[in-house]
Amino acid sequence: GAESISCIVRIGGALVRRLVLDLLEQEQGLPRRVSPEELGDEVGEETTVAALRAAALRVCGRLSQDPEMDSLVRALAGRSPLPDLAEISEQLFQDGINWGRVTVFFYFTYRVVRQALWGDRPLRTILDWAVSFLQQRLSAWIQRQGGWGSFLSYSLSQLSQDPPALGSPES
Repeated sequence: GAESISCIVRIGGALVRRLVLDLLEQEQGLPRRVSPEELGDEVGEETTVAALRAAALRVCGRLSQDPEMDSLVRALAGRSPLPDLAEISEQLFQDGINWGRVTVFFYFTYRVVRQALWGDRPLRTILDWAVSFLQQRLSAWIQRQGGWGSFLSYSLSQLSQDPPALGSPES
């Protein structure tokens, strides 16, 4: 059956926190290492999250090579990360939700956390906001798609295509 909203939010929260941690661990030259606890991550990982994380990492790998994404992040340098994440997230989903945009949201959350490493803002605040946004704005849509399993199908289809532009509202 379809996943409950609370299950979708729990899995989505674990996914975004682990994804951000994985992407930070791949980086060189960061001012410090980040612990899972610092991002609000609980110990232990379901198989579901591991599979989703692997899929999201593949799609995010493509986003990391997107010049448009880089220029967007550079434009935010030196600004307060949370209002920027909120503003970009609202703009991203203003005319619809699709898996491509959900992935961009996760990737952009990572870039905002990465940028915040040079400041003194608690990183968990950014991740908690992202999970709250996922709960309020994205979870019902994810449930209508059949839950996180449909993200796996989306990610597999992306591997055989050119990277999408920020896309039409259809998944």
